[in-house]
Amino acid sequence: MPFPFCQTTQLDILLENDVALAFFDKYPVQKGHLLIIPKKHKATYFDATPEEIIVIHQLIEQGKALIDEQYQPDGYNIGVNIGEYGWSDD
Repeated sequence: MPFPFCQTTQLDILLENDVALAFFDKYPVQKGHLLIIPKKHKATYFDATPEEIIVIHQLIEQGKALIDEQYQPDGYNIGVNIGEYGWSDD
């Protein structure tokens, strides 16, 4: 499967650190649908180092604060999509 987010210049990046970046999904399921992706190519979440996972989680926390401020949601869903059956491009 190709890496769909290699052209980061085409993304409206909202949050970023040394390891990952965050932006709103182009086709959101809900308001505030935020995608967080690593800067280095990783085949799956499980290929990230423990140190990278910690820094990615820090970006999740920052994303939550951003979503809280903009949308005041009633809840959250955090997921990791892996493999052919872990996501859909429908």
